[in-house]
Amino acid sequence: MEQQDSYSGDYIASCRWRIEAQVAAFDLLRAQAPTDGSMDGSIQDIEDEYFNAMAGQLEGMFAYRDPAIAPDGPGPLAELRAVVAALNGNGGRFEPPEGSGLDAGSTVLGIDPGDAIRLDRDGFQELADAFFDAVEDAYVGDDQD
Repeated sequence: MEQQDSYSGDYIASCRWRIEAQVAAFDLLRAQAPTDGSMDGSIQDIEDEYFNAMAGQLEGMFAYRDPAIAPDGPGPLAELRAVVAALNGNGGRFEPPEGSGLDAGSTVLGIDPGDAIRLDRDGFQELADAFFDAVEDAYVGDDQD
């Protein structure tokens, strides 16, 4: 597939809506869990796996974005790609590309190289919001809606 140098505002909005709907589904699951604490460990296990998978889904929605158009240096576009690569191939340890500048001071998640990645709901939501904003800034052209 060819690299994408732009995305329509409608496509980005539909992707954002799908991600928000899936986060809301998790929130509903958590809200329906017993309040006696008997499910806390299970909910936490589900949360970690669910949002790690959601990161992969979000990256997949824009996997063919042209990196030449993205801003240079660290940012949510590079961070999400590095997080997903770590989850898929580095045993869940954050190992961003050399020279990327991704570290605790520049990442939305506040992670350093070598840190274990555990995406919870709030961390994922914060990264997803920053990612969508960065995609809109970099990939929606003046003639796109």
